[in-house]
Amino acid sequence: MKILILILLPFHFSLCAQKDILKNKVDSIISSAIKLKAFPGAQIVVLKDGEQIINKSYGFHTYDSVKMVTNNSIYDLASITKPTAGAFALMNLYHDGLIDINSPLSNYLKYFKNTRVGDTKVIDYLQHITGIRPWIPFHETTKKDNGEFKKKTLSFIYKKRYSIKLTDSLYLYNNYKKDIFKQIKNTNFIEEDTVLYSGLFYYLIPDIVKNLSGQTFDSYLEKIYDRVDLKTMVFNPLKKFELEIIVPTEDDNFFRNFQIHGVVHDEGAAMMNGVSGNAGLFSTATDLSKFYQIFLDGGSYDKNLFIDKEVISLFTEYDNKNQKFYRGLGFDKPKPEYDIDKCTYSRYVSDSSYGHSGYTGTFFWVDPTHNLIYVFLSNRVYDSRENRQIYELNVRTNIHDLIYENLVEIES
Repeated sequence: MKILILILLPFHFSLCAQKDILKNKVDSIISSAIKLKAFPGAQIVVLKDGEQIINKSYGFHTYDSVKMVTNNSIYDLASITKPTAGAFALMNLYHDGLIDINSPLSNYLKYFKNTRVGDTKVIDYLQHITGIRPWIPFHETTKKDNGEFKKKTLSFIYKKRYSIKLTDSLYLYNNYKKDIFKQIKNTNFIEEDTVLYSGLFYYLIPDIVKNLSGQTFDSYLEKIYDRVDLKTMVFNPLKKFELEIIVPTEDDNFFRNFQIHGVVHDEGAAMMNGVSGNAGLFSTATDLSKFYQIFLDGGSYDKNLFIDKEVISLFTEYDNKNQKFYRGLGFDKPKPEYDIDKCTYSRYVSDSSYGHSGYTGTFFWVDPTHNLIYVFLSNRVYDSRENRQIYELNVRTNIHDLIYENLVEIES
């Protein structure tokens, strides 16, 4: 995707003035969006050339306007977990020579040997080009036609064999992950030469990491995050933080039947005990921006190597011969043709850029060409996922456009 930007600004406008204009316009967009109840609050971080241009919080945790969002408020990242935890874990394993992403999945998970799922290459899963089913509503497969729970699924009371707590009155069978794996193993594929976004492979990444590193997925990653001082980037945040600092997501009235607060919003990740490569990671916008600034800094942090820059390039700049396959390895890339109705990112992004969005109203985008990072966190699903105002108003995209229009100058 080749888009040239010609931004003509009066000569007397200093960069400082441009930053002030940007901040005021962003404030206006967010203020309007909150009034229209696109979300109760949000965090925004913009980094340009490593400099923090914006790091601001808006609104409240919920519409009761009791708890203000601060820069320390922690959000559910939703599918931003895929690149920041799932793909990143594989990047580290690749960096350490422990995984060949061009090998079939069954090389690392023997359970899937001699199946379509197992015969498919890891790299194809990362690019979402396998044709595997997009998702499975695992919470729905626990019920019989009459609405009662199937055996070895869920229980309204705690039992020795039902000890995975989903709520104070809902517990999951201890070995239910085996059933999740079985459903993925037996799932269907479409036979079409195109991108089909799917989260199913990301449910399997924790077991790949455990088999190759000997560590649990969350422990493996959180040790790495701690090395670069990303204190809020965690799974199951209540193990480290008070509930008050965590932003609620949704009032669930169909599965868990409580306010989802301090636990992962995604039902499938919740049934993985909060630890999945598909969803489950929490963070502040500040820490998420710091994480991806390391990518722009060539994989180094405080003069120490964090991740090899060649590995970063492989996963984020993957160049496909087939233009239908426009994704990176775990990362979104600009589509061949820009369509504002289908793109969360700005029309001005470079071909080298990458990022991801999340169902709960989260988004980040990194542009190496312009040394630019944009992070937007919100809980647009509060109090219901039926709220689509963030999309109707194009909040994240409009802000992204403003960032380029005020911070980037490219002459044609």
